[in-house]
Amino acid sequence: MYSTFKERMMPGACGDGVDPSVVSYLEEGYKKLQSDPKCKSLLKRHLTKDVLEKLKNKKTSFGSTLKDVVQSGVENLDSGVGVYAPDAEAYSVFADLFDPIIEEYHGGFKRTDRHPPCTLGDASEFGDVDPEGKYVVSTRIRCGRSLRKFPFNPNMTEGHYKEMEDLVSGTLKGMTGELKGTFYPLTGMTKEVQQQLIDDHFLFKEGDRFLQKANACRYWPTGRGIFHNDSKTFLVWVGEEDHMRIISMQKGGSIREVYGRLVKAVNEIEKRMEFSHDDRLGFLTFCPTNLGTTIRASVHIKLPRLSAGGQEALQRVADRFQLQVRGSAGEHSEAVGGLYDISNKERMGLTEFEAVGKMYRGIAELIKMEKALERGVDPEVVKYVEDGFAKLQASDSCHSLLKKHLTKEVVDRLKNLSTPSFGSTLKDVIQSGVENLDSGVGVYAPDAEAYSVFADLFDPIIEEYHGGFKRTDRHPPCTLGDASEFGDVDPEGKYVVSTRIRCGRSLRKFPFNPNMTEGHYKEMEDLVSGTLKGMTGELKGTFYPLTGMTKEVQQQLIDDHFLFKEGDRFLQKANACRYWPTGRGIFHNDSKTFLVWVGEEDHMRIISMQKGGSIREVYGRLVKAVNEIEKRMEFSHDDRLGFLTFCPTNLGTTIRASVHIKLPRLSAGGQEALQRVADRFQLQVRGSAGEHSEAVGGLYDISNKERMGLTEFEAVGKMYRGIGELIKMEKALERGVDPEVVKWRKNSRRSERPGWIEVFKIPRLTAVTAKCEL
Repeated sequence: MYSTFKERMMPGACGDGVDPSVVSYLEEGYKKLQSDPKCKSLLKRHLTKDVLEKLKNKKTSFGSTLKDVVQSGVENLDSGVGVYAPDAEAYSVFADLFDPIIEEYHGGFKRTDRHPPCTLGDASEFGDVDPEGKYVVSTRIRCGRSLRKFPFNPNMTEGHYKEMEDLVSGTLKGMTGELKGTFYPLTGMTKEVQQQLIDDHFLFKEGDRFLQKANACRYWPTGRGIFHNDSKTFLVWVGEEDHMRIISMQKGGSIREVYGRLVKAVNEIEKRMEFSHDDRLGFLTFCPTNLGTTIRASVHIKLPRLSAGGQEALQRVADRFQLQVRGSAGEHSEAVGGLYDISNKERMGLTEFEAVGKMYRGIAELIKMEKALERGVDPEVVKYVEDGFAKLQASDSCHSLLKKHLTKEVVDRLKNLSTPSFGSTLKDVIQSGVENLDSGVGVYAPDAEAYSVFADLFDPIIEEYHGGFKRTDRHPPCTLGDASEFGDVDPEGKYVVSTRIRCGRSLRKFPFNPNMTEGHYKEMEDLVSGTLKGMTGELKGTFYPLTGMTKEVQQQLIDDHFLFKEGDRFLQKANACRYWPTGRGIFHNDSKTFLVWVGEEDHMRIISMQKGGSIREVYGRLVKAVNEIEKRMEFSHDDRLGFLTFCPTNLGTTIRASVHIKLPRLSAGGQEALQRVADRFQLQVRGSAGEHSEAVGGLYDISNKERMGLTEFEAVGKMYRGIGELIKMEKALERGVDPEVVKWRKNSRRSERPGWIEVFKIPRLTAVTAKCEL
């Protein structure tokens, strides 16, 4: 049982009564943090002058001040985070500091987000992550709990500690079955018991310098103790960093058994004691890194090949699965004998069951990768990669992202790697770019696992192409939104000829094109065509397989501009066109406004289109189609990168929302000039026939540029608003006024200040200077 923090906290905080010496300490501490170039803590980053001024005179009902929150980070400038909560109320009273730190540490958990209710789930859904017993030495899953009845350590009195010890030890002595055991208080512990607990690695030490400076170790060892069951697989620490650390562990990799025991223990303890909980932040603990589920599910594991480049190299791979790598003895330790401690990284914004599930699946993927490395890579493949690197670097005309980011260090790290399930190598990733030196990007993912295995190459390319989407960033969950919020971007029908919105989807069941067998293609065609034949209403239509297509059908599809061709030289060299045309096909509805390409570059391209500029209708149809298809087929998706596709330029939302549009005045200087204007709205300009084509009859294809780091609804919204702005500018030019002047005049009117402007005579585009009374 637990009650919410909001139900019991005192309204507001004391706005006065803070000792002047505390305020002085805070002001000096702020200067100390800001003046130290070596200090990189989250405290330093988020304790701005404004935040300091706002919080320095506040305190909680326990009398905790901002000094109690920041003292550890001020006195330990090498802290990673640097703050602790002296009591539960501190998370609200000092929210202006805690909230941005929580958001950054917990992967974007915003002030407006809410942690889901506690959901422990069914442990039997997990298995043994290493049934061979070759890699995982042991498994340990723990959670932290604060008791509602007591403040956190800095505000605990000696009496509190004694009372808490009596309460917890009495509860634990009532455990039965496999949880039955013995409580050992640290006060008065005999040398024999102490040595046994040390030998079992059960004995925790008095807090380190970070906890000491947070005043978390007062009255040591009063009130501290250790409980473990008879088989030494269930353990509770009392009064260490948190009131309780509840731990389940055993040799080997059986997540089912370890997590099942933890769930049983937590449920039993919760029947007898009330935990500190907040509706927004989840379970509340002393350290803000340990909120939410408070779950840390870890294994001690040996991965000699994956970790050959050290802990940092292993962390880069683990990042893909939201896992955290530590040394054998935990944080800030080394890996003794190649033994690493790897755990889930996320604790907030997901349930307990989901947090353990991420560790379970992530460790399984790392073991798969280790096994792939054990199999080795063909020496001929390694030679191709090395020669390809030399070829790229020797070419003065090559300016691809591949050339830029395939450094010698990256080659050496990745050339002997392969993906676990399909054996794809670095050659498969770079071959198109090596053979086509005029590539803009130059890489493709031969299968979904490639984004993890070859992350040292993909991640910097993704970051540069997708406008700074970093290795540590996370693409938001799929949010299609409400299409009715959009309208017609050109209700007059004067500029927009047609609108087309598409998304790419890979089916989780199949690899990407380079690893597809002929059997895969046939199976995929049957699956997709069967699904599409079940569409109803305005989505109802016909599937046309490319294999055996009649000339009449082919000609009609060409006339409708629906027929896609076999891949170009870039796709050919990426081995994306094998077994053509087997498994490829086209579906369209009866009104020819909904279209699906099957087996072209991606497994599926889902397309909605029609004449005119009604974004509402086009996007609404796409949303309906995607939702219907997803009911029947599982898409390939990654928690960090979003929807996974063959080309890294098309990750995330995979949304391309475009119009065919004529803007004769804005484009008078050609496509390059139009692109400069479109850049302001994050729009991309192409010729009439798409990428690398010319604008025939002044018709341009303009679309959203961003696909990662925003939702589907936001991506379409950017196109909608951007096209609206371009049309406004075109209309201004038609009136003979430079649109920049119109915008400048509006801004200047607001300030009511006169000024000089340049007016461009249209269409002669001759600049003259005029003085305007604005």
